[in-house]
Amino acid sequence: MEAQSVIDRFAFKEYGQVIKVDPPFYNEKTGFYISNIKANYPVYIFDDRTPSDYNVRVLKIKHLGQITLNDKLQVIPHFTTYGEECRENLIKVLDSWKRQAENIVVSASSNQLTKIEDFRNHFSLIERIIDYLIDYNKIHNIELTRYLNKDDKLKIKRYVNLLEELELVRYEEPYYEIANKYTTIESATKNPKDLMTNILAYIIENRYPILRDEFKLTILEKTISIDSIIYLPEMELEEPIYRKFKSISDDYKKYYNKNINPLHLNQILRRLEKVGAIQRDGIEYFGDEELREDMITRKKKLGPLSIAPI
Repeated sequence: MEAQSVIDRFAFKEYGQVIKVDPPFYNEKTGFYISNIKANYPVYIFDDRTPSDYNVRVLKIKHLGQITLNDKLQVIPHFTTYGEECRENLIKVLDSWKRQAENIVVSASSNQLTKIEDFRNHFSLIERIIDYLIDYNKIHNIELTRYLNKDDKLKIKRYVNLLEELELVRYEEPYYEIANKYTTIESATKNPKDLMTNILAYIIENRYPILRDEFKLTILEKTISIDSIIYLPEMELEEPIYRKFKSISDDYKKYYNKNINPLHLNQILRRLEKVGAIQRDGIEYFGDEELREDMITRKKKLGPLSIAPI
């Protein structure tokens, strides 16, 4: 019996139609036959201007696991991804796809997002540091944390370290001083009133995943999620997709497995539209053309969707 036949039977038993397997290759060093597991996952995209029609975008997932046979063509469990694990891997990859879209949206529209007052309020400690630098050009290490409680001392230290990583500030004992990237942004800012917005936009563009995961700024997530729901299908089809309020609400439930209060959703959509992060035509919302093109360009630079190998 050929390895291909054994693998095909195993795959038919363990996986659904979405899951595919590559032809096995023989590893002479181990004596194993190994077949890569992959998937072509369909994403259905609806436009509310043509509700009876839809587009299908296939996500090509290059690796979800593997099937491994020994030289007797028996499945080696320890080196094989079984059905349940494979389905879990598929969920992880789809979640990664969603997070990837969020990161692209934030990077491309950071300048607009930082103009949303509710969004910006959560960066008050960073603004405190930057405000002082704008006025005095440097901060004494002692002044940075003077009279703060223990928790606030740790927070402001973490933020100033983040600014160092981004080359916005540098430490020349005993002072934190303006660094090269700060100077570059300042020189490119025509209106001094926009300097803080441009600095915050640069931070969000380059460190949003860290702000979300390590600094726990999860309060920003609903705004990012709604923005992503507008742009995710547009990045896939590379054209505008017109969405009504209900469609956006339904997609939020589908992608994030929870509901959003309609008043809150309306508030987020109005704020995104106000700063130019999205556009609106009557009761339909869609992405800004310039931002969409930027997102598509960023997306094309990313590697294929995949789970880490066994």
